[in-house]
Formats: sequence, C-alpha cells, structure tokens
Amino acid sequence: MPKLTLLFSDIEIGAGNETDDFIDDELLSETIRSHFEESKKYPADLILNGDIIDFMKCPYHGKYPRHITEKVSIGKLESIHKAHPLFFQVLTDWLYESKSNRVIFVFGNHDFDLIFPGVQEKIKDIVAGNSKTYRERILFPGFEFTDNLVHVEHGSQLDRFFRVDPEKFVEFQPNKFVEEPFLMLPWGYNALYDNFIHIKEDYPILERLIPRLATLEALPWNLKKKLYVDSMLYMMKGFFYTQFKHWDDKLYRFHPRVFYAYLLTFLKQEFELKITTNARRKLKQNKFKVLSIGHNHSGALRETQQGNWILNTGNWRDEYKFLPLKRVFEAKSKSYGYVLHTPGQIIEITLIEVEAVQKNISMRKLKKILRGKIKVPF
Repeated sequence: MPKLTLLFSDIEIGAGNETDDFIDDELLSETIRSHFEESKKYPADLILNGDIIDFMKCPYHGKYPRHITEKVSIGKLESIHKAHPLFFQVLTDWLYESKSNRVIFVFGNHDFDLIFPGVQEKIKDIVAGNSKTYRERILFPGFEFTDNLVHVEHGSQLDRFFRVDPEKFVEFQPNKFVEEPFLMLPWGYNALYDNFIHIKEDYPILERLIPRLATLEALPWNLKKKLYVDSMLYMMKGFFYTQFKHWDDKLYRFHPRVFYAYLLTFLKQEFELKITTNARRKLKQNKFKVLSIGHNHSGALRETQQGNWILNTGNWRDEYKFLPLKRVFEAKSKSYGYVLHTPGQIIEITLIEVEAVQKNISMRKLKKILRGKIKVPF
C-alpha cells in the first residue's frame, strides 16, 4: 500500500512576543486538516522538518540565556504552547484521525532543544496526554529521518554555520556557569543573543524581509549602522578579545575558520543561506530518490540529471519578498511537501503552495514602521 508523507519546515512558532515570526495558526491548521480524509486512505506521516518550534528566538523569563539546559528549554516550550495552542491541537487531532497517522519531529537549528528527553516528553504530554498509543506515534529521530526512498533533514547540518556534532552536542561536564548539561551551540548563537536579538525586538519586521541585501539598501543610515558597523565590531571583538576574556566558557570560543567564514560573508554581503550544492552532493552519494530539506526558506522542487528529487519545503513563518519594479514587499506564499510513495517507487511528489493572507508592504509604509510611526501589520 502507498504511504503519504506531508513535509513542513520553518514554521518558527514562538512565544507570541516581538521575536515570534509565526502568525498563521489558523491557515496552518486548516492546511493540515485538509489532508485528514486522505490520511484515512493511506498510512500517513506528518513530518515537521526542523525550525518548527522556535526555541532559538524565544525568551526565558524575559531573557535569552546563553547556556541552554533542559529546564530552560522546557520553560520556553511552555511559553510557546501558551501562545500557539491551535498548532499543538491540530497535531493531537491528526493522531486521532487515523490509528496509522504519525507526527515526526526532525531537529533544526531553531529547535536544537528537541534533543533533550525532557523536552520530547513534554511535547508528548501536550499533544498526546496520557494515551500510550498516541505517545508512541510521536517520533524524534534526530537530525535525519529516512522512510522508503525519502530522506528528510532540515538542512542546517549542510550549513557550515549551524552544523553540529550530534554525539557531542550536549555538554555533560558541569562548569562554574551552569551545573546542568547544556547545549554546545554554534558561535553564531552568541551573536544572536548578545546583539541581533535586541535589534529584532526593536524592529520585528526586519528579519522577515527578503532578499537581505535589497532590504539593507532600503534602510535608514542609523539602522544600517547597527547591522553593518556594530555587527562587524561585535564579531571582531568576539574573536580577538571576548573569547579570551571568557575562555573558561566554551560557548565563547571562536575558531579561526569560523571567524574567516563570517568575515567573508560580511565582506561579500552574502546573506542568503546556501545549502543546495551540498544537498545535491548528498543525494548523489546515497540511494535516496527524494531528499527533502528546509532551512533556507526557498520553496522549490528540483529534479536532478539522475532522475532524483530535491524537495525544498520553503517556510511558514511570516515573510515578505521585495519586488524592485513595484517597490513593494509582497507577502510570501507558504509551502509544504506532498509525497506518495512505496518502498520501491515515488508515485507522486509535489510542492504545494498556500497563498498568504497578509497584505503587501510598500516602501513608504516600511519606513513608517521602522520609525515607529505605525505598528507592524499583524
């Protein structure tokens, strides 16, 4: 019998504050529910392929702690559940709809916290309650998941800035900063928590605008300075001074090759994530027929010369794409993957787009938003 796999990535549900970029609870819920009847016909997996729960930009008691312990992650999860109960409810309903339906969480760079057993159990508590049969159908396979000819991974492990060693990612050796095991986050998270997250709080709309370079060119000078000059100074200070001042804290350490990679990115103004080449290489080196990724928020379905497929599921967080001829930022469509497959065949593969419900933002309106004269349109 064929199997149905639905693939969503980069939903980024947060705590309902300024750093929360997900506002489409009802649209996402309706989209998943539209497949309920079909899930009665086939065994069906709802695969949530990374950056689903945005632990990364979620505060904990109003702050952004550098050392992420299981306790911190569970606290963030509770805030996120409170802000987006509809999302978790549709997962419950999906499991209820058919005894063969499963929910599968693949880890991404925004939800590294899923690696903690306590976080996994808390999600099962929220979605499945005390039902043993429901709980057994919520899976946490790690950074990758393969079923038949379909291989799924978020894409952050194909990205030099976010790649981690799963075997060494949880630091169990206590230190003077924290006594509990904590996540060995990439250095870029330091920059987020020390610098960029505060810009995000002051200008929530900014990170939702793409492409990055066109967005930066449209910004007033004082904001450009924050993003260019201040960020460059932070990086230089982090490499040449801060890491030595806090050498006892492993999270501050900044390897020369990482510094060089960040510096080159700034100088070349290459602000978009590049993982497609690595995805093609991995697909070619393995026996998958489909490699499904997310991470770079670029929905696409590409067939290779070998007749295989790279399915990039795009994203569901709120985003706007700049249209230079119209000088407006157009509300970006959401997208997700649909694959019908057997152990030996891909019967159907599709990237499904869902039209955004938000209105476009003109350049004039954007400047008013950035100056605080009007609120972000959501």
